[in-house]
Amino acid sequence: MNWILSAAGIVLFCALLSGPQAALLLDDSTRGMTCYFYSAAAKLEWQRQGGDWSDASGAPFGLRPYATETVLRRDGSQTVSWDVTKLAQTWIQREESIGGVFLRESGGASKGVVNFSSRESANAGSHPALLIDWSDGQRTRAKPLADTYFSCPNHRAYGGEAFFKVGGRHSAVLLFPLPKRKGVEINSATLMLTSEKQYGKGASVGVFRPLLPSGDEASVEFGIAQAFSNDQGIENHPEVLHTEGVVSIPEFLPWSLGLDMGLGGHTVSSDIENNFEPLHGNALAVTIAKGNNSGLNTHFRFSEYKGGEPDEAYFRYYLRFGESWDPSVDGGKLPGFSGTYGRAGWGMRKSDGFNGWSARGAFFRQPAGDSAAVKLRGIGSYVYHAQMEGTSGETWGWSLGPSGLLQKNRWYSVEQHVRLNAPGKSDGVLRAWIDGQLVFEKRDIRFRESETLKVESVWMNVYHGGVRPADKDMTLFIDNLVIARKYIGPMHSAR
Repeated sequence: MNWILSAAGIVLFCALLSGPQAALLLDDSTRGMTCYFYSAAAKLEWQRQGGDWSDASGAPFGLRPYATETVLRRDGSQTVSWDVTKLAQTWIQREESIGGVFLRESGGASKGVVNFSSRESANAGSHPALLIDWSDGQRTRAKPLADTYFSCPNHRAYGGEAFFKVGGRHSAVLLFPLPKRKGVEINSATLMLTSEKQYGKGASVGVFRPLLPSGDEASVEFGIAQAFSNDQGIENHPEVLHTEGVVSIPEFLPWSLGLDMGLGGHTVSSDIENNFEPLHGNALAVTIAKGNNSGLNTHFRFSEYKGGEPDEAYFRYYLRFGESWDPSVDGGKLPGFSGTYGRAGWGMRKSDGFNGWSARGAFFRQPAGDSAAVKLRGIGSYVYHAQMEGTSGETWGWSLGPSGLLQKNRWYSVEQHVRLNAPGKSDGVLRAWIDGQLVFEKRDIRFRESETLKVESVWMNVYHGGVRPADKDMTLFIDNLVIARKYIGPMHSAR
């Protein structure tokens, strides 16, 4: 759509990996699985510290393991095997291409810790293995694609070590490749591990299935936009306060008209180098140039709209990362909400509940390595609130539903909702949706201590860092922005 600016109106994740493919997001790199995150690179949190699992009955955090073996303290090497047939059959039934194993202490008299050799061990014969006997008589032996453990409350990633620990506060995850064999069933499956060291009396080690917050496809929520094909006429809805890029006319005004200084961005209808494909007509191209930090900086201020500054608001825009969007040096900021009033809530100006707040979007530094997550670009929230401890904002990954991991060269509907807390209470809300699927929800935020702080603006900000500048030109595209009092939802008939 053409981006039309009026002086009166403005003052100034491959598809998403979800369901059966969610395990592809897991890896054992230094920015992969940890006690707190199933993807540290994108700040995607486990529901519980130490990892999430389901048991043999399918219950989240259940206590019925698929199999249990007790590993006692002994001298020398021990080879231990678990019958994981039921778990492996679950992988096949769910059409998963990665077989995930979650190991944790499962009760018993032994309350120690067991070290198992990992795929990084110098002794190749001690590496973990998954043996599967198939109904056609074939036997396969798979080596893990990843193995790591969590040592809570430590933040470190341990995937590069020659062993992994299970027992006490230690849990482990292993991922095995599954061959695609149509019409063939699993007769039996065995997990084989080697233990070189045990502590205490050893441990009873149970097998569970890793459970990801993004593992199940979230339902699509439709809103105001559902009644307007391609957003045409949505500006006339009584709950809509402002729109950009949804009125198609032959000409458009430059972005600099009526906007804050330092805006950046320009309208485009083509960009071959960045594999641009229009959502509908022109879009706003935002480039963070090599050696710079800022790509876009302007505000849509609620004081200019009917009703003034609210306590609650929604805004939705369409986002497309261009081919050049490879933030390998640092993460940064994306559009979001603000109530800084030029005093605090950004730029290391700590919020105290009286001086200001903000809840911008965030993009994350691209992880290194060869995992599936490397091909995706993570987004989330960057928030200054009244209970923050440091001087910089807090970064929250979007880890629900399909998560905040996006593909390059694809349009996504990105919607955010903020509801400020009642002063004296921690009941503020921040939510986000990707293509109408809920990816983030937090309902205990303390944005303010005074009712004088409101939702001041939608802050259209694209900024690299922190402090470190971009090491290359990086371009993203924005279109079809809608600001409203109610949930907007993805565009009807959008491609």
